[in-house]
Amino acid sequence: AMSANNGEKVHPVLGVRLNKVVCVGAGYVGGPTMVTIARKCPNLQVVVVDLNEARIAAWNSETLPIYEPG
Repeated sequence: AMSANNGEKVHPVLGVRLNKVVCVGAGYVGGPTMVTIARKCPNLQVVVVDLNEARIAAWNSETLPIYEPG
């Protein structure tokens, strides 16, 4: 991997940074997926965005915005 001007790793063909992930949507798919990526890949910066500010606030609290029985 090549380095960008600021020292971040950049994919040599695609030209994208290799240390950041963004997800649009913090619902039943995006939220748990990004939690798993953040937990398993501590070297990545994980960012989740959603139009629903209350949902983002819930993910950052002790009360998760989703419930899966079983």
